[in-house]
Amino acid sequence: MTGPRSTRRSVILYLLVAFFIAQPQALAEKYASIIIDDLGNSLISGEQVLEIDAPVTIAILPHTRFARSLAEQAHQQGNEVMLHLPLQSVEHHSPTAGTLTLHMTKSQFLSQLDANLGSIPHIKGVNNHMGSLLTQHPGHMDWLMAELSRRNNLYFVDSRTTRKSIASQFAEKHAIPHMPRDIFLDPDFRIDTISRQFERFVQRANESGFAIAIAHPHPLTLQFIQDNLKQLEDNNIKLVAVSELINKKQTRENMNNVASTGTSGPGL
Repeated sequence: MTGPRSTRRSVILYLLVAFFIAQPQALAEKYASIIIDDLGNSLISGEQVLEIDAPVTIAILPHTRFARSLAEQAHQQGNEVMLHLPLQSVEHHSPTAGTLTLHMTKSQFLSQLDANLGSIPHIKGVNNHMGSLLTQHPGHMDWLMAELSRRNNLYFVDSRTTRKSIASQFAEKHAIPHMPRDIFLDPDFRIDTISRQFERFVQRANESGFAIAIAHPHPLTLQFIQDNLKQLEDNNIKLVAVSELINKKQTRENMNNVASTGTSGPGL
């Protein structure tokens, strides 16, 4: 008679065999995502982003004039939509509408977060706009990730506006699918900078199999992306929506975990 322990061994053996059969193909697959930030204030900029002939993911600021219309247009043509969530920064910038701040009570924080999430349709995930101050604070990151975990299947991308960010630690704590940003494509809007950063983006995807770049809706950046998508194709890197990238990365990590320990982690 077959017992639970024997059945478990059989299942693990089957998964291991499947893993090693699939491994050469899986290791050869490389994926990348490009997020275009700061959308919602300009209809023209948003539509220029959506003209890029690739599945770029768009991150829209809450409570902006064209947030809903751009989200609807993106959704209709198959581009993934994110909430570009404003968080307080160390520098005293003029606050963006919907900014979550250090001095909010928990009730105020969650109320504003709920309003931000509700201001944009079709969102699949969240990344932070600014946030060099708030992403360093455990209490606020715990509030944020606890609430996101209640919203089914949302992911989080840490824009990493500071090296001191602990956002990913709290996404992990609350079992939210997440990845950090790897590359800013346009820390300034010079072609030589964008070209150098794009090369780093391709290199990152080649080395690890996965890469996320963040860019902004500047005409030079958008034209460069459109003109250089073939670099990804030439390197056998598939550009995908962020949700797909995170899911594929988690699937690969789960396969490695099963192979080594017989355990797996959460995915989208």
